[in-house]
Amino acid sequence: MRKSILFYVCGSLLVALPNYDAIAQQMFNPSHSNFAGLGGAIWNPATIADNRYSVQLELLAVDGHATNTAYRYTGPWSLKSPSEDFELESRYLQQRTGDRPNLVSVGVNARGPGLLLRLNSKHSIAVSTRVRAALQGNNVSQELIRNAVDEFENGGRFTDNKLNLNMNAFAEWNLTYGRVVFDEGPHFLKTGITVKRLMGAGSAYLQAKSMDLEVAAPNAASDTTVRIRNLDGAFGYSNPRAFDDLDTEEGGRWLRGQNTPGSGWGADIGFVYEYRPDGDRYRYRDAKGAEKVDHGRNKYRYRLAVAITDIGGIRYRDQTVAYNEIKTANLGVSNDEVNGIDLDNFDERIERILRAQDLSKDTKFVAGLATALNVDFDYHVGGKIYANAAVSQSLRGRYAIGMRQLSYAAFTPRLETRWLEIAAPVSLVNNYQMLAYGLMLRLGPLTVGSNNLQALFEKSNLYGANAYAELSLFTWANKRYKTPKKAKTPTQKVKTTQKTS
Repeated sequence: MRKSILFYVCGSLLVALPNYDAIAQQMFNPSHSNFAGLGGAIWNPATIADNRYSVQLELLAVDGHATNTAYRYTGPWSLKSPSEDFELESRYLQQRTGDRPNLVSVGVNARGPGLLLRLNSKHSIAVSTRVRAALQGNNVSQELIRNAVDEFENGGRFTDNKLNLNMNAFAEWNLTYGRVVFDEGPHFLKTGITVKRLMGAGSAYLQAKSMDLEVAAPNAASDTTVRIRNLDGAFGYSNPRAFDDLDTEEGGRWLRGQNTPGSGWGADIGFVYEYRPDGDRYRYRDAKGAEKVDHGRNKYRYRLAVAITDIGGIRYRDQTVAYNEIKTANLGVSNDEVNGIDLDNFDERIERILRAQDLSKDTKFVAGLATALNVDFDYHVGGKIYANAAVSQSLRGRYAIGMRQLSYAAFTPRLETRWLEIAAPVSLVNNYQMLAYGLMLRLGPLTVGSNNLQALFEKSNLYGANAYAELSLFTWANKRYKTPKKAKTPTQKVKTTQKTS
């Protein structure tokens, strides 16, 4: 069966769902709990100051997801029935209506080991490791993906074609510092910063800001399968083989800086404000008379947190090729050039298809991190009940090279105690385009959950799936300070004499 390059590169990738076992930036536990620990530092580094944990040793945390906005999957596969074959056949794909550009994100975000330590009532530090990889598509025009999935079966001229595909894999070492900067009366403020050392294992991108295609009909006598009438785009890669066999051992090599052609620096910065109308209730004096703060209890009526995360990028210099000014016209592509193209050979094939020998070539490029603005508002409803509203807005440009955060908004009620937590997020995901609901459960050092429970049910017509888990080897959450009971003093009985008349 004849298939065009655009089916392989655009169609196959953009509707990819959970059978892709690479590693991406996505929501991880959107409850923003006071017991999130190192997970909370990913959202906002200031959270480690005045933390409920005095010590947390995180062993491993993994967040896997796959999502798109172009097609619903209606086949038999689900997280409840993972043994069913996952097939991206046209009969299982139902196109979404509308004309908004499409997006896709597939992967896993792995953290650990990591250590959080509260030094004293004002200062806290954390050291952590993280491995991320992603296959993502952004700003893909409806016409392009529809015809790519249909394999351009009728041929014809297609003028409105845009896309930005990115693959990224990297590891990082993170050092976080959090500090209480103001604590007077009902007002409390803390700030934090994370510095990241980045080791880039591999990156690739393919962009088309505008593309005019003419596709031959299946029975055409000509050997030309696709004629690119006009193309304004870019293409680059560095060690795309990093995506071939991703596993724990490979991630460990990245953390050690082995076989990584790129490196760079990144940072997170944020602050947290808490309104504490009864702040004095949470102070006490120890046996030596020194004033202490009760770290075992949440003290706020409401909390506002703002952070900018993933500032920075990775510069690739080794094994690197980049064509950043592709402007070509009337370029014919034969059937032999597109047959058999896949993730293992796409770099070589695309260079051949674009006649790269005639293009200006660079030997380095920078892949940016998934820069985002994170804001959340947490309200203490009463007792152990909290409600959180959060927004994560991507700050990456439409045609930026590198990883991106898919913007979302979430509302999450939760029951929170020291050893048990239950949260139920309701979210607008995929750049606020789709509604998802989830569930999170924390039992002491173990957290499991999903931000999209639809994938648990068969025939749920899902756009994607998500699941996460976190295990800490050792955690020490402070107990609530209890005011010592005052000693009872004996009461004196007073004799009264009643006068008789």
